Amino acid sequence: MNLGSWIHRFWNMIDSRLGMIVILAITTLLILWALERRSKSAASKISLDDLLLGDDGKMSKTAAVMFGAFALTTWTIVYLTITEKLTEGYFGAYLTAWVAPAVARIIKGQGQSPPASGTP
Repeated sequence: MNLGSWIHRFWNMIDSRLGMIVILAITTLLILWALERRSKSAASKISLDDLLLGDDGKMSKTAAVMFGAFALTTWTIVYLTITEKLTEGYFGAYLTAWVAPAVARIIKGQGQSPPASGTP
């Protein structure tokens, strides 16, 4: 039995939505694994540790909770989309929670004067 026929038999045994969730989970794990490997490279500018560290370079409980909350809510939105249960209310709550604060910071930052240069 070759791999293609095994995948076809497996796909027929499960519901297509469940199959999509399994594929999404596997893809997510592969992406995280690849990012972790890349973050360990000395030449890489990506560091996954930055998602969990505070400004002082130490483990930040707030940063860890925020990253966990973002990952969980994003996974929930993807799951609701796959199962065709995503409503405008869920999506609006997600945008309000994660996009609105970033936009507010950008708008607030535009009203400030630019930092002074090194010469008086």
